[in-house]
Amino acid sequence: MLVLAILALLGAAVFTVVQLSKAAQDVTVYQIKVQDVTSYIGGGGIVFPRQQLDLSYPVSERVVSLYVKAGDPVSTNQALIQLDPKQLTIQVKQAADEVDAAQAYLTTVSASGNQVSVAQAQRQYRLAKSRYDALVAQTSSPLLHAGNLISPMNGVVTAINVNPGEVFAADAPLLTIMDETAVIVHVKIPLANLGQVYLGQPALVTPAALPDLTMPAKVTSIIPRADPQTDTFEVWVQVDNAAKKLLPGMSAFVRIQSVGRAAVVPRMAVLDPGHASIVFIVNEQHAYLRQVHMMARSADSLYIDAGLGNGDRVVLIGLDRLRDGQLVRVVGTERLSA
Repeated sequence: MLVLAILALLGAAVFTVVQLSKAAQDVTVYQIKVQDVTSYIGGGGIVFPRQQLDLSYPVSERVVSLYVKAGDPVSTNQALIQLDPKQLTIQVKQAADEVDAAQAYLTTVSASGNQVSVAQAQRQYRLAKSRYDALVAQTSSPLLHAGNLISPMNGVVTAINVNPGEVFAADAPLLTIMDETAVIVHVKIPLANLGQVYLGQPALVTPAALPDLTMPAKVTSIIPRADPQTDTFEVWVQVDNAAKKLLPGMSAFVRIQSVGRAAVVPRMAVLDPGHASIVFIVNEQHAYLRQVHMMARSADSLYIDAGLGNGDRVVLIGLDRLRDGQLVRVVGTERLSA
């Protein structure tokens, strides 16, 4: 009798499990509507001036006086530094003497008929003449006017590296000018968004130090090189900065605007968003697992651009107890509010 009782209990338990497995799970679904959506691709970056020039001079000279200081605005052709032209005059005279000497030597060896000597003399003459021409060109350089170095651009002087009375080396940076009327933010964007960025795309820039300030911008360059340490690529966005609210060197967050067709799905309807990104689709009273692709996200919603179509119903409430293919009973339907 005991054995029969145990068998009866086991049979009842099995029957209960089978019945439970056949029982429909109550779920609330969300009905999909594909539409045009605007999302943002974000990343952090550093502000750079649109144009920066380190002014130098190819000949060693002495500074007579400075006409500007750091922080001064300057305009094209404005005098910046007065130079003592004596050194350049001396070098031009020496170069002219070297040309005369090379010419005289070439004339002498040409009479000898030795082709090797003639070739060497011709080379020496060409080098001497080239150096002389370069020095003469400096005397009529567009950056030199009446003994003064002048500015080739509009901007602001941000650094001065020489003092009156100082003799500087050839090609040494004398001062720096920046054009800050527009700035470029070099921003790092995740590689996952590589195909979603294009030239001319609108963007928004928010400096880290001024979180309440947001300025419009546009994509001007896409650098085709990946950073293997951060899995990002670099994008440059240009910002009009006439009011000079952004300074070179500032940190900023950039949001690049992306427009596309996608389904806006509540975050709670997607399992493992950003990785597997799986939903339960209800079809003929059964719930089936389906992988989808997420193009972007907001605080409460995910933007799905692949894997869902108009009219699809995804499980919104009750998915934590579901198995693939399980029988379900829809007790409620939610839709995107107008």
